[in-house]
Amino acid sequence: MERKLAAPFFLLVLAALAAGCSSGSSLREPASPGPYDVGITQLTFTRTSDTTGQPRVLDTVIWYPTGSGVGAEPQPDAPPASKGAPFPVVLFSHGSGGEPAHLSYLTEHLASWGFVVVAPAHPGNTSQDGACEIECLADSFINRLPDVIFTLDGVLALRENAAQPLGAIIDPERAAATGFSFGGMTAVRAAPEGRFDAIVGLAPAAPEALIETGRALDVPILVAAGGEDIAVPSDQVETFYDALPGSSPHYYLYFPLGRHTSFADLCQEDCPLPQERAHELILRYVTAFLEAHLVGDERYLRFLEQGEPPDVELTTRS
Repeated sequence: MERKLAAPFFLLVLAALAAGCSSGSSLREPASPGPYDVGITQLTFTRTSDTTGQPRVLDTVIWYPTGSGVGAEPQPDAPPASKGAPFPVVLFSHGSGGEPAHLSYLTEHLASWGFVVVAPAHPGNTSQDGACEIECLADSFINRLPDVIFTLDGVLALRENAAQPLGAIIDPERAAATGFSFGGMTAVRAAPEGRFDAIVGLAPAAPEALIETGRALDVPILVAAGGEDIAVPSDQVETFYDALPGSSPHYYLYFPLGRHTSFADLCQEDCPLPQERAHELILRYVTAFLEAHLVGDERYLRFLEQGEPPDVELTTRS
């Protein structure tokens, strides 16, 4: 009698194990394109400048999921995907003298994974504004954080506009702040506002000045630095990381041969870390981080367990 029961039980165990293996093997590689095609649109939000009292026009680029994922170029104003909605919002802040689309390899990629990526231009500190000196940088520092919060509110308000199809796919309960360089600093500064559930700072500018802000963070954060970055030295980013509290998961990506431009769309031909490789790694870790800590899919934590020497070292603390 016991033998008759053992065989079916054994088969059930094998079936369970097989299901588990199948689930793990089908997990999508985070650096690969996601299951959606990508739509792109532009909206404008206007607020009052905190420094001049004048209108501050935030021309905002938005990438979002659409279609069934055939790898096409982003389609302007394409109908948003309904399957899988609502989708989390990812705010992206560009670097000093940059543009919303300067990290399009990342913003488009995240949209293909089911994120609504929202990138406002920061007036006075874009590539079209020319050189930004001390006074200009100070003005941008004051206005950037309100820019991000105002843009988030503007995007969430689309949910109340029946004529705006993006509103129907936005999840008001899940948002992340991300950014590069000056924008990375802005993303970190946005954390204490209580509006964001996860933070990504790629080579965040002036990291030592962010230490006090960092000590108050209580949301998951991923920061990245390049060992050959002159603009944002990696030892300063590491000092900031070391000051983060242990109340939530923290990740530090260190690219020994990475330069400041390794994170952007542009890089000189002599980059010691090939930009294609740098982008592959950034896509892998940032996507896995957002899937695990914004979407809540803990299966992606396994991509955050170790680096890929010699190209990248990963430090994890939770």
